[in-house]
Amino acid sequence: MLHINRYIITFFVFLFVMSTAYADNHDNKPSWDKICETEDINTICQISYGQNMDYGDQTVWFSRVGVVELNGEQKKLFIHAPLGVKLQSGVLYQIDDNQTNSMPYNACYNVQGCQGLLEIDDTTIQQLKDGSVIKMRFTSVNGKSIDASVSLIGFTKAYNK
Repeated sequence: MLHINRYIITFFVFLFVMSTAYADNHDNKPSWDKICETEDINTICQISYGQNMDYGDQTVWFSRVGVVELNGEQKKLFIHAPLGVKLQSGVLYQIDDNQTNSMPYNACYNVQGCQGLLEIDDTTIQQLKDGSVIKMRFTSVNGKSIDASVSLIGFTKAYNK
């Protein structure tokens, strides 16, 4: 049990570190990318897309969406919300015209806002591969909806890398 907990902790640390690295080194034209790291016999991969927003005369990091896999088996969809969202509402997401789903926030970070994390299966991975867009809805602290979408063009190439 202690051995499994060690990899779960490593999994979340990896997710945070990789997301932080992407946030600090974002491009003007972000795209889907894949980064993997191996520790002992376990490989953790993150396939993700960062999104920026123009705010006045500067571009600020807004959100990150992606999939994290442990040994190509355990798969989790994650969505980082912008700052200032209502935690109780969680995140709503929809891949193309498929069913709208919700995910709870599982952790909040200083600069990156809060992260929703949800275990997914191969059906969801296939929807991401076949899809054209993932839409997300966050609820701001004043109750207003914040809608965002990310193109899925490039997801399959990054996932298969």
